[in-house]
Amino acid sequence: MDHVPVYIILFVMFYSIFHIKMNRKMPLIPTIQKLDRAFSIVGFAAQLKPNVFDGTNYKRWVDRLELWLTAINVWFITKERPVGPHTSTEDSVYMSADNLFKGAVISVLAENLIDSYMQLPSGKVVWDALQANFKVSNAGSELHIMEQFYDYKMVDDRSVVEEAHELHALAKDLVNVKCELPDKFVAGGIIAKLPPSWRNFATTLKHKRQEFTVAGLFSTLDVEEKARAKDSRARGNEGGSSAHMVQKRNFQSHKNKGKVKVEHKSTQTTNFKKNKNNKGKCFVCGGSNKDCKDRKDS
Repeated sequence: MDHVPVYIILFVMFYSIFHIKMNRKMPLIPTIQKLDRAFSIVGFAAQLKPNVFDGTNYKRWVDRLELWLTAINVWFITKERPVGPHTSTEDSVYMSADNLFKGAVISVLAENLIDSYMQLPSGKVVWDALQANFKVSNAGSELHIMEQFYDYKMVDDRSVVEEAHELHALAKDLVNVKCELPDKFVAGGIIAKLPPSWRNFATTLKHKRQEFTVAGLFSTLDVEEKARAKDSRARGNEGGSSAHMVQKRNFQSHKNKGKVKVEHKSTQTTNFKKNKNNKGKCFVCGGSNKDCKDRKDS
């Protein structure tokens, strides 16, 4: 083998390196790319916009309104403005926010309410008028919910678990009107309102001397109700078997009674025919009717 010149070897090496660099393949390693999506405050606020207020459910509507107006940075208009002095820039910013607040509130009022608030001079005045007109009536609805909770009565012809959930829902409505009841108080109220057929079970719960949570009480009532339903089905099946046996006995007794009647009827028919064949004879002594008559006369 002839000796290869060094420059050829170097040329081959450099050419190989150059070829690799020009044609190299990047490794297929997945990379995490950040989504180029800027968070839109406007889109988020649009999702929080409350439904049109028609004069009902004021407290719930105000809660949604607060979230919406806070998202667009104008909820502070509902508060009293700090006493000045204020710069012209501060006044301009406040007036812009007040106008936006007023327009936003007007946009979620029903048609029958818009005219009453459109002419008011500022957003703060609109807010104060809404509070004066509807917050008092909302207090009346709070009393109505309380009355419903106190007057709720469970009945025997409905599912106890369903009724307990309805009573718990009334307690949740009280939470929405800033009248939160302790969990154990609600559980105790459910136990106290159990229907008449559950009174013994309620007494058993009271003797356990433990604090019930609403969730724990729901589980206990559900287990008891299912057990009672199972017992009722079992008693129903036993009652059906007993009724079948009674019906069978009655049928047999009626069948035997019919046979007795037939035999009795047959006996009567036979006796009748016998008496008919023995015409002229006494059916008591067997003698002639004339002899019996003479004996009676003597």
